[in-house]
Amino acid sequence: MEANIPAGGKVLDIGAGPGEPTTTMARALPKHSFVTTDSQEPMVEKAKVRAQGLTNVIDFQVAKAEDLAAFPDDSFDAATGCYVLMFVDVTKSLTELARVLKPGGLAFFTVWREIPFYTVPKEALKQLFAKKGFKGDAPKPPVNPMSLSPTEDGVSSVEAGLEAMKEQSLKVKHFETISYEFKTHTSMEQSCALSTILLPGVFAKIAEDNATTEAQVKAEYCLIFEELVNAKPDWKNNDGTYSFGHSVAGVYILEKAGGKNEL
Repeated sequence: MEANIPAGGKVLDIGAGPGEPTTTMARALPKHSFVTTDSQEPMVEKAKVRAQGLTNVIDFQVAKAEDLAAFPDDSFDAATGCYVLMFVDVTKSLTELARVLKPGGLAFFTVWREIPFYTVPKEALKQLFAKKGFKGDAPKPPVNPMSLSPTEDGVSSVEAGLEAMKEQSLKVKHFETISYEFKTHTSMEQSCALSTILLPGVFAKIAEDNATTEAQVKAEYCLIFEELVNAKPDWKNNDGTYSFGHSVAGVYILEKAGGKNEL
């Protein structure tokens, strides 16, 4: 990445959450400046804490990927987005990216292709409904981190988002897939709590529909979640914590047209 950005170059990190990958990049590229963004102010505040001690110029902004109006045209040498395109309007976000990226600038995005941790909550909900005889069908997780991958829930793709842009100034320069261990190193209780991030509002709705309490529904869900995780012995670490198999990510490098070296 450094070879493509001049010293002092400016990098935009879209949807950085609590400051990643901004802070990792900043340590590796101490001569570069960064703007780290997230749509949620509490996440931006966490990013400020995480970035303490870094020598780079880092600006922190609350901004949605679909609305980068705070930044002028052609203002960034490069951009990154780590697992953010699954949760936004892809075409609007890529259109805004193209506007703020300098001609010839590169953008680096990752999207999930496979994530075992996502399949466990879905199966736990399915089994919960079967065991308890709850009314209706088990709800699908409202948060769909796989929405950009070719799965049963797939609804879009980076390529489709690019094709839908009115001005197709971005192109895929490179694509590859990578596999890595989904390292959480959390206790079983923490792991179940982490999985519920994918299920906002689900337990309250189930409780309301079935005359029980949200806490009871969640407790029964976690018992099933634990059974499913324990059925995968390779997910348990030597220290008694848990990680969740190997995930596969798609890595896109996008390039904005107009660079000096463009053919």
